[in-house]
Amino acid sequence: MRDISLTDALAACAANRVATGEQTVPVAAAAGRVLAREVVARVDLPSADTAAMDGLAVRSADTPGTLATVGEHRAGHPGHVALGPGQAARISTGAVLPGGADAVVRREEVGGTPEAATVPGVPPGRDVRRRGEVIGAGEVLLPAGVRIAPTAVTALGAVGMAELTVTVPPRVAVIGVGDELVPLGVPLRPGQVYDSNRVGVAAQLAAAGAEVISSTSVGDDRDATVQAIHTALGMGADMVVTVGGVSAGDHDHVRPAMRALGAEEVFRGVRVVPCRPLWLGRRDHVVLLGLPGNPASAGIALHLFGRVLLGHPAHWAPRAPLAVHRSPGPGMAQVLRCALRDGVLHPLRAQGAHAVTTMALADALALVEGDTPAGTPVPWSPMGPA
Repeated sequence: MRDISLTDALAACAANRVATGEQTVPVAAAAGRVLAREVVARVDLPSADTAAMDGLAVRSADTPGTLATVGEHRAGHPGHVALGPGQAARISTGAVLPGGADAVVRREEVGGTPEAATVPGVPPGRDVRRRGEVIGAGEVLLPAGVRIAPTAVTALGAVGMAELTVTVPPRVAVIGVGDELVPLGVPLRPGQVYDSNRVGVAAQLAAAGAEVISSTSVGDDRDATVQAIHTALGMGADMVVTVGGVSAGDHDHVRPAMRALGAEEVFRGVRVVPCRPLWLGRRDHVVLLGLPGNPASAGIALHLFGRVLLGHPAHWAPRAPLAVHRSPGPGMAQVLRCALRDGVLHPLRAQGAHAVTTMALADALALVEGDTPAGTPVPWSPMGPA
């Protein structure tokens, strides 16, 4: 299948996403992992009726008035005396209410003496956190398939979870292809470029939750390309990502190498600028992704399609206006690197497939399909690891 639409390419990636097993991890190490099973609260939260403020626990029917104070309830140290008529107990935020109490008078509202407190009138439930009001035992906190945000870790621990069942991170091998590639930092000779594309792709994959088990480069040689992919497959990779060598030129050997190794092609080419020479295939359970060699093309393609293969949803934010007029060719879509300022998408000056610096400066990718006058709201995808 050749040159498919963006929608069809995303659907094909979702249908061929990497499948891995399950493992158990401590909640403390769960951020960024994907839940394999839903999380059900094991306890009520709060676990009892507790105070929302420091002050006096009271029976609201006794207020306003002067109340005899009978002991203290602190967080972690509940008292054992129930309140009788005309009685109150000192209480701290988070402490369990004494029996009979149904409200809290805030500390700054209490007058009188430590033994005989004068209090204003308060209604039942004032500054009381009811048992289970946040979540009840047996309720679902998070469904399976959710990627755990760092901000969710506290809640997971609070509902009684010490361990979680998550999916095993996909094992990914990255292969850069090209005679022109040289290690980072060495002096360049004419015609050479730094092997930064492969390094950047590996960084994007790791940020998306993959375990990068290998990252190597190979020259423009058919046998060497076959051997590099064969080696990656032999390492137990769930996904092999090649960077460059995926077009149809005389020195592009990735697709012939994939065929030689028994790969099944899912699609070849996507009608999206600058991602067009994208290739997707499979060999048994292993997902094979051929990225374009131009650095901006590779980074954008991995952001849009590679992350879907790793289990992320195709994330398009609510539409925002595009600051300039754009008109991709017939049947084509264009993804623009943009700076999002005051809710408006401003395309950066350099949009060429080779313009790698704009990948560092952009915070949004705007999707343009058809003639799009300036000011037209368009879908956009936020850049970043999440």
